[in-house]
Amino acid sequence: MADLSVNRRRLLGGTAAGMAGMVGLAGVAGAEPAGMQASPMGPWTYVPPGESIKAAFDAGARAIQLGDGDYRLTETLVPPSGAVVRGLGRRTRLLATTVMNAAVAIGNGGAIEAVQISDLMIECDGKAKTGIDLNVVGTSGNYYWEPDSICRLDNLRIYQPVLDGINYRGEDTQSCVSSRVRVRDAGRYGYNVQAPDNWWIACEATTSTSTGSTAGFGVFGSNNFFQSCKAWYCRDYGFHVKGVRNKFIGCESQDTRSHGWYIEWGRNVYTGCTADSASFYDVGGTSAGADGFHVLEGDDTSMVGCQAFDRKAGGHAAQQRYGFNIPASMITNGQLVGHSGYDNVTGLLNRR
Repeated sequence: MADLSVNRRRLLGGTAAGMAGMVGLAGVAGAEPAGMQASPMGPWTYVPPGESIKAAFDAGARAIQLGDGDYRLTETLVPPSGAVVRGLGRRTRLLATTVMNAAVAIGNGGAIEAVQISDLMIECDGKAKTGIDLNVVGTSGNYYWEPDSICRLDNLRIYQPVLDGINYRGEDTQSCVSSRVRVRDAGRYGYNVQAPDNWWIACEATTSTSTGSTAGFGVFGSNNFFQSCKAWYCRDYGFHVKGVRNKFIGCESQDTRSHGWYIEWGRNVYTGCTADSASFYDVGGTSAGADGFHVLEGDDTSMVGCQAFDRKAGGHAAQQRYGFNIPASMITNGQLVGHSGYDNVTGLLNRR
């Protein structure tokens, strides 16, 4: 009988000696011999800093381990179907060095599945319009009959995209999970969510630009799930919701210039969500200029156990106007339940 434990080790990471060699090379700055090229380690290919990830893909590599240092991108990196790219967290950086539409493009408008990117930083540096662009159209070549692309983004940090930290679009960008992703200083949206049927867990975003419509999370798709996500220091909205059948659980907006939650469309669910200090002075807010939850359409919307408050940060007086500024029908129909809050300038609840 075959030694299943040995086979499993080979599948996951090569031999113990091979993995030890990879860690030794990747884990110490400057440990790679000068001019070292990409090298296979079991199923993994180690690409040292300064070498080309694209060249490794072109040579047939599908599991890429990155090392301690910078990977300078002169063009958009387009992973092939089934590709896995992982780094060493803070110590691995993809750096856009010229103007490009995206630092990383998954799908690029075509069919792709099961791409995984994890444990690294993407420095857009004001050059890449988008950190990661998921744009999957088509299912040709998918495992069995899978109708979705099933991609995974985890433990990433994305800095200074001209427009969006991550853009989710394309009719088959579905069943994708983004977790532990931090987007800083996005020019438009931290997360531009146009696609349906995806998940976000413990993701956060800040924005750098006030146009009247930027947001940490721009939610325009349907049937998406957001859990423990946070928008903060946003120059317009924290969450801008203009889609239906989306679920928000334990999500928070904090310190926004405009409304913490700007909810244009109904038919969504909000459970245990928080609005903390809209109209925040440090991002250009003016006292009583914005609400915690500002709901334009409340049809078939449920808000349960949500809280809106102004914590009077930095010794300033309260700035958030209303905690909940909502259609009166939401009260009449019992759609706002167990809400609470404090220190809002004009009051906790405004029924329109």
